[in-house]
Amino acid sequence: MKVKQIAELMEKYTPARLAYAWDNVGLLVGNGENEVKKIMITLDTNLETVREAAENGCDMILSHHPIMFRGIKRLDLTSPTGKMMEILIKNDISVFAAHTNMDTAKIGINAYLAELFGLENIKILEQHTDDIEAGLGRYGDFKNEITLDELCKITKEKLNTPFVRAAGASEKKIKTLCVASGSCSECIETAIKCGCDAVITGDMKYHEMIDYSECGIAVIDAGHYPTEIIVTDIFEKILEGLGNDKPQIIKSTERDIFRIY
Repeated sequence: MKVKQIAELMEKYTPARLAYAWDNVGLLVGNGENEVKKIMITLDTNLETVREAAENGCDMILSHHPIMFRGIKRLDLTSPTGKMMEILIKNDISVFAAHTNMDTAKIGINAYLAELFGLENIKILEQHTDDIEAGLGRYGDFKNEITLDELCKITKEKLNTPFVRAAGASEKKIKTLCVASGSCSECIETAIKCGCDAVITGDMKYHEMIDYSECGIAVIDAGHYPTEIIVTDIFEKILEGLGNDKPQIIKSTERDIFRIY
């Protein structure tokens, strides 16, 4: 199977038109005509995961977070980015990224999170294209009300994370929940307008937590990695659709950059 065939498959499920204008998605490194016998799926493409791909003889990396996010005018091979690019080129490894188009897609991360938490009457939080089935964030209802304290425990279990940070009264009743993976604090105002009782996201700042909790919505900061690492399950499911023609799939062993001490 060729690189371009995998790129076409990803475009079918996570079309580039769903990505935000500032994003960098698609085939970022490589030759579309190259054969792919082994592919690594990962949340991040960084020096660690690139080395891992090379050590495992991978021909391609399928990643959520893109490389070359900003323009490069000079490539210093002694820098982390330079070393990463050198490994990719020397080992002929292609890199494809599905970022905000994966966040917003019908089968994307936020749709997955909404199902993971068992929400009903699921709706899109913010639409930014004419695709009525895609958009950033999802919100829906629990069958029965739960407290914020209970939701925090459920979040740790569902996202397999040792801790979360939360703002709001422990006994606050939660019926309508918003999920917004990664860094989505800018979506919380919309969640408030949509009548959400709580939002689960990541990368919240101290004063943001104060401001939004004073607006009456509970906020759970579950971390960037825990809310997005499920992307590898989505990648795997998409690639499994290739049937017998699919390349060998390897999941990166990367872990959350943050450690708990």
